[in-house]
Amino acid sequence: MSSLKDHLLNSGKVKTSEEWDATYDELPVVIAEDANSLGQALEKLDTVGGYGYLAIWKKNLFLFNAKLLSKRCGVIDENGNLLKAARIPKN
Repeated sequence: MSSLKDHLLNSGKVKTSEEWDATYDELPVVIAEDANSLGQALEKLDTVGGYGYLAIWKKNLFLFNAKLLSKRCGVIDENGNLLKAARIPKN
């Protein structure tokens, strides 16, 4: 079975990153393979004020409270498709 990160990188919509799991539109991406890894993923995004994306398996979307997540960060699926746009930091 291929990992979520492999699927994302093969989509061509995300780029590799040394600091993050990946990047999407220049913003950080953290991966939550399942509900158990969600807390750790959100903690990583908190270091940049929540400006970034959470990557999840689309089939697992029902496991997460999408409305609550959307107030914190953007959401993309395993194919790099945008499910919810990220907040953009104000300069």
